[in-house]
Amino acid sequence: MASTLDLYIDTSTGALLDGGSVAGGALPTLTRNDSYTLRLRLLEKSASGAFTDIDTSGASLRVGIGNIEELPTDGAFKLTCNGTTSSSIAYNATAISVYNAISNNVSTVSLYGSSSYGSYLLTATQPNTAMSFGSDSFTLFPASSVIVNTRRNPATGINAQQVVKLVRDPIVYADTFINTSTAGQIVLSKISDGGTGQNETYDLSFGQEIVGGLYSLNFGGTSTTGIAPFASAITVQTAISSGINTITSNISVQDNGKGGYTIQFTGRLAQTNVTTELLLDASGINFLPLKQTTLSINTAGVEDAFALSGEDTITPTIEIEITQNGTPKTIYQGNVTIRKDLITAGAVVPGDQASYYTKAEANVVFVEDSTSNVDATNRKLYNSSSQVFLDWQNNTIGTGATILDLSGTAVTITDGYNLGVGTTTGTQIGTSTASKLAFFGSTPVTQPANINVVSGLINLGLIASGATYGVLPRSSQTLTTTASIAFGTLSGHSTSAGNVTVTGAAVGDLVLVGLPTVVSAGVVVQGVVFAANTVCMTAINGSNSSKTVGTADYRITVIDY
Repeated sequence: MASTLDLYIDTSTGALLDGGSVAGGALPTLTRNDSYTLRLRLLEKSASGAFTDIDTSGASLRVGIGNIEELPTDGAFKLTCNGTTSSSIAYNATAISVYNAISNNVSTVSLYGSSSYGSYLLTATQPNTAMSFGSDSFTLFPASSVIVNTRRNPATGINAQQVVKLVRDPIVYADTFINTSTAGQIVLSKISDGGTGQNETYDLSFGQEIVGGLYSLNFGGTSTTGIAPFASAITVQTAISSGINTITSNISVQDNGKGGYTIQFTGRLAQTNVTTELLLDASGINFLPLKQTTLSINTAGVEDAFALSGEDTITPTIEIEITQNGTPKTIYQGNVTIRKDLITAGAVVPGDQASYYTKAEANVVFVEDSTSNVDATNRKLYNSSSQVFLDWQNNTIGTGATILDLSGTAVTITDGYNLGVGTTTGTQIGTSTASKLAFFGSTPVTQPANINVVSGLINLGLIASGATYGVLPRSSQTLTTTASIAFGTLSGHSTSAGNVTVTGAAVGDLVLVGLPTVVSAGVVVQGVVFAANTVCMTAINGSNSSKTVGTADYRITVIDY
């Protein structure tokens, strides 16, 4: 499983700051075999107390996870002194063993520090003589390094000294950091083209890694002035209207509820396919200067650490180092918990274990024929109250009295008993669209498709056929008919009306009108039940000029209310 691990670090104090993946100064727990995108934001506190991002130009970063000052537990190493390479030296060699391996080049070897092995102080054979040292970790295990440092330089009367120290390598390590991509942090995308019934619409979204700067919008070669990210919608609308003279006030900008905006062409550009694209210039936007690398918790070192601990979790140290102008500096060091994973690559479903009863086990579970338990003679099974539970002679199930009768072609439930279903996952009646189902003696059908709700319910038998039903709440019936109506030519601001008989229509019912293919622009056609069984259809010319409506067929639907 891959996930993102964001750390904000105060490089002046080496402290983790709240934010990103850190809460209360604590790192989240990592999981063995997982891979993480580690992203670092490096800050320092200014004289005013505010945190600012440090300049990482030319800097390099390294991160390691392991145990500080931990020694190898097996293997051997080699030393090269003044061009001569020693024989292999055991990981836990004593000072005298190290001396014997390189005795021609040093005068003394002693243990250095408090450890019983793994750290040695080597002194040159004579004063004012330099020693040239190299090292080879050879077969040290777990993977370790041999570090050689100068403790004392040679001088007159002074013998040079070198410290040789064995240190186990980090169990996780990465030193390739890149700038985190800003792709997708500010995006302008078209939601819909303009046309009949809808406006040309864009969505402008912003990510959480934007920290400032300015962006602009361009339309037909003309751009707005710079707009600050997360400005109010009215500010963006004003910038477009005042900055792009081909749009002016024909634009609407609204908050989209996600920290961005919904931009629509309106006014004279409403419901119009605007062929010129609205473009975004985000070159002036500033982003969080995050540095990222991949941190893989799937290494042999991690496995070794778990094997040596014998625990389900380990708590090694994570250290992050920056090198600027050739000078390394540890900017964070703290503990991190790694837990074992359960699901691993190649995991398979375990097979069933073969299980067979022994003769003794079979004798224990064997049940004798009985008229109050398992009555094989009469083909009955009794419950603990000596009542018949299963009568496979007569195909019934019950507790004394029959509850479920399976003897005929229908499964019959005795009166007074109900059918309960589960309340968690629920119960399916019919497990596919090909299953057939019916109610109240109707012929079973497959799942209805491409029909209205009332017809579907009739086909299932849930409601009777031959009746009229309402399609809206509290509506008892729906009536529909078609009629040819001649409205003729209407002068400006005039109307024309005609009556249509719709049997069953009543005053107050809702009338829906289905229009023909073409209705003159500016003409509105409506219907109303003005008397029992009668719908008055009216054409209204709201324009100044005359309109020819002519004769056409109209669908008239009346819904009882």
